[in-house]
Amino acid sequence: MSTIEPLMHDAEDQAADIEVIEEQAVETAPSTPSTTVDETTKTRLNFKNGFNLIAYILNITLVYGVGNAGWLGTPDNGELSRKYQTIVTPASTAFSIWAVIFLAQGAWAVLQLLPRFRAHPMVQDGASYWYMSVAAMQIGWTFAFAYEVIPLSLAFMLLILLSLYGILYSQYNAKSDGSLSEFWILRFPFAVHAGWITAASALNVNVQVVAMEQPAYVQLAVAIVSLAALHAVSVWVLFVISRPNWTIACVLTWAFGWIYHELNINSDRIVDTFSADTIVGVKYAALAVAIIIPSQIVVRLALLIRPYYNPYIQTTRDNFEVLSSMHRSILDATNTLVRAIEEHPFVTPPPPAEKDFGEQIVALYKRLKTARDTGMEASALRYERLIADLEARDEVLTRAQFLNTYFA
Repeated sequence: MSTIEPLMHDAEDQAADIEVIEEQAVETAPSTPSTTVDETTKTRLNFKNGFNLIAYILNITLVYGVGNAGWLGTPDNGELSRKYQTIVTPASTAFSIWAVIFLAQGAWAVLQLLPRFRAHPMVQDGASYWYMSVAAMQIGWTFAFAYEVIPLSLAFMLLILLSLYGILYSQYNAKSDGSLSEFWILRFPFAVHAGWITAASALNVNVQVVAMEQPAYVQLAVAIVSLAALHAVSVWVLFVISRPNWTIACVLTWAFGWIYHELNINSDRIVDTFSADTIVGVKYAALAVAIIIPSQIVVRLALLIRPYYNPYIQTTRDNFEVLSSMHRSILDATNTLVRAIEEHPFVTPPPPAEKDFGEQIVALYKRLKTARDTGMEASALRYERLIADLEARDEVLTRAQFLNTYFA
């Protein structure tokens, strides 16, 4: 056994050299940012957060100041709405929905500055730069409508609509946690706004027709197409997309209900332009759609609930869950095996027999030292047993013999 001792000392020296090299490599390796630093960076306020707040402040200030307070000495929105009244103009009470829109967006503009929401996908990827576009286009519409440049106001209105649906589309495809706070704080403000601007865009088209002083039959035709288009939007947001937008459907119901209410009043301009039968027909058409949309909501809810009560669909769902569970079990077992191999060096078969007995023992001593240095006591004890057993045998084992003896 005296020939083994020099080899063991050489092995220890080589192992020490390896440790020094490894320590130097660790010291010179580029450091990676810690999780704490990374999270701090992720939650830092950025350009979007700041300009979202600025955009909201400018929007509500100018829209209210110019459109309602008459800062420029121009007619307010209520006066212009009566001047360009159409057969599908809702009652003035309908416009109180702007209070909901601005309050919801005000809460969003403030809360999206907080660490919890500032880096949220619904803010950074959803609202993104779209909200700034919404605010800019709405300010543009306010000035255009105040100065009665109706074609320009219609163009701005359609751009508002495009920007809002840009937000909805981006949020629809952004990563969602499905929480109530996400919906009410980050999504609802834009859904309710989009629903109202959808109705307002149809109204703005009719206002353009009135401003062009088109005859009654043209106004009626455009009004009917507008009502049909709005109903089509409600069908689309409820049945076409996989995750229904209930808010838009409810807002359109609100708009149709107030159109019906306004036609009960029979303003002078409407009475002078349209016959009584026409007014009654449009009035009840609006009422019918105001009833149909909530009915569609109930049907859509039933379709979402139905799979949980359909035995055939449930059977398919159960089979899928069983297969998914089996797949997860296989993945878990595979991951466990991989972790075991990575964490326990003794799982990896030792190298084949060296040239002589001494070198084979030295190889095992290296593994023993590694196990001790890394704090794996169980592995170290196993190697000690293997070394003692081999020394007792005093013979060189082939790789096959080694595996059959110690890893069978």
